[in-house]
Amino acid sequence: MEVALKSVYRNLFLVLARQLYRLVNIVMGRTTSRSRMPHSDILDHIPSGKMTSQQLLKHCIDAQNNQPSLLKRSFHLLSGEAVGGAEGQDSNTIRVMQWNILADALSDGADNFIKCPGEALQWDTRRISCLREILTYDPDIVCLQEVDHFQDFFRVQLERVGYQGIFKPKPDSPCLDCIHNNGPDGCAVFFKPEKFTLAGSTCPVLEVADRGSIWPTNQVAVLLRLKCKSPAEHHGKEFLVGTTHLKAKSSWHKLRHLQGVNLLEILEKQAGGCPVILCGDFNAEPTEDVYKAFEASKMALDSAYKCLSEDGNSEPSYTTWKIRPAGEVCHTIDYVWFSRNQLQPVKVLQLPSEEDVGKDRLPSYKYPSDHLSLVADFAFKT
Repeated sequence: MEVALKSVYRNLFLVLARQLYRLVNIVMGRTTSRSRMPHSDILDHIPSGKMTSQQLLKHCIDAQNNQPSLLKRSFHLLSGEAVGGAEGQDSNTIRVMQWNILADALSDGADNFIKCPGEALQWDTRRISCLREILTYDPDIVCLQEVDHFQDFFRVQLERVGYQGIFKPKPDSPCLDCIHNNGPDGCAVFFKPEKFTLAGSTCPVLEVADRGSIWPTNQVAVLLRLKCKSPAEHHGKEFLVGTTHLKAKSSWHKLRHLQGVNLLEILEKQAGGCPVILCGDFNAEPTEDVYKAFEASKMALDSAYKCLSEDGNSEPSYTTWKIRPAGEVCHTIDYVWFSRNQLQPVKVLQLPSEEDVGKDRLPSYKYPSDHLSLVADFAFKT
């Protein structure tokens, strides 16, 4: 009953807010960022139908030839060497991307990125850049958060290059409170059916146990059990891969910890002893209890980026870097966890330097999200 009433009140508020928004802009004689869509027909010029990742990537680059190149990044290998691009992925590894892509509805309002040009925040600009970032590294598995264009964009575009995806919206997404929204945001996982068979999936709403009761929260997870088709030496091997997006804001550290405890219980049950790769925006730095809970897990989980850091024991200095009215925010809250007794990270995508990010930070014309993607290659331990 409470949820239904909230939905009614929200819809009434949004109708009134949109009318007032339009009226103010008419009186002020200005157009809004949502009404300016110079790139709205970009995808119409890209041939329809199936194509390779590299073919679609080229079309996206050509469509944005008047914009700065996206941030250039290289891979850091277990050996300490560095290589660039998607080339060089070993045939016996699994490449996984973790990325909070920044919800369209939040980018245009609630997140208030005061240093980012308005046009760079438009979805018709950002969607092509998001696609370019994914296709550049050609991951076998893509784990995304803050997805509010699953059906009308990511599913359509990624399926044409051979991915299959599963999406779980948040029960009460903050996007629904935005004047301009495309529905709720949530988590999504895409994988390549040519490499894996989907053996099972579950998309739980995370719960917390407190004071003898169990309460559902507004955070979700998407977990897929995949069976390897190739290469031959991995044929039939299974692993559990998934993503989540825990509660934001520093004051909610206890809730994040309880959500993490619930997620670990679900992971252990769903994995049944097979290897685990869990990606996500935890909204928690390594000093928080939820991070420590994952480190201490009975499944022997470890962080890929920590393992392949220079000292072998440090997370990156940042995975998100933005400027809002309250000030600059730079911290590490995104992770790629794995079962260290069964999997070995052999390569991770390095984070860009402060100079590369730029003085106005993220998002920007050079990068479509306030979070940087993480990419890791894993091999099965023998």
